Amino acid sequence: MEQLQVTDLQVEFGGLRAVDGLSFSVQEGEILCLLGPNGAGKSTTLDLICGKTQPTDGSIQLNGVEISRMLEFRRARLGIGRKFQVPSVYKNLTVDENLSVARSKRPGMWSALTRLSLSDAREAASILDRVNLGAKRTELAGNLSHGETQWLEIAMLIAQDSKLILMDEPTAGMTIQETERTAEIFRSLSDNHTLIVVEHDMSFVRTVADRIIVMNRGAMLAEGTIEEIEANEDVKTAYLGH
Repeated sequence: MEQLQVTDLQVEFGGLRAVDGLSFSVQEGEILCLLGPNGAGKSTTLDLICGKTQPTDGSIQLNGVEISRMLEFRRARLGIGRKFQVPSVYKNLTVDENLSVARSKRPGMWSALTRLSLSDAREAASILDRVNLGAKRTELAGNLSHGETQWLEIAMLIAQDSKLILMDEPTAGMTIQETERTAEIFRSLSDNHTLIVVEHDMSFVRTVADRIIVMNRGAMLAEGTIEEIEANEDVKTAYLGH
């Protein structure tokens, strides 16, 4: 089932067209990777989908609902979650408490930390096991490794019930072992979530991507499987190198 449809998307900054007539769709449960050189418009595309940036023109539909002019928090309530390059977690709270804040539907951190039901606690434990943090529940988030901090932020998006998760260079700064574990986490997430991932680590992309879109100068240069992308002469010239 088609979850996201982007049509003729454009955005300009001071006369510079950062995204230029971009069109693509994403199927439910798919892992789509966006590749391209620096300045190709990949992160801006994620900004446009989550509402951080408003488009100049074009359409974005989530499950058939037009969201291109919708405020960022309303898109989040519809199930769009965004993970930025720099993790955003509460370092002075434990891993468990971070998840409680993410799950809470009530305003205020104190309410979030004091209203965790038994069913919430069980679901939180399940989520943390899924992202390799089950043994770190009582650890302060500020004491986690870089990779573990990234996993915690992913766990917080799952706790928020984000069905479409946008990831911006999630493996940057990770060890080889953390990157491999992240690939396993991503594959497990595709059972119930759809992922759009901006990434430069080609070995990681080979492991997780169902489909790849290569961008250049704000537009789509190529689309296909990893094998099709690596064989594409235009991509070799613009990005991968001969």
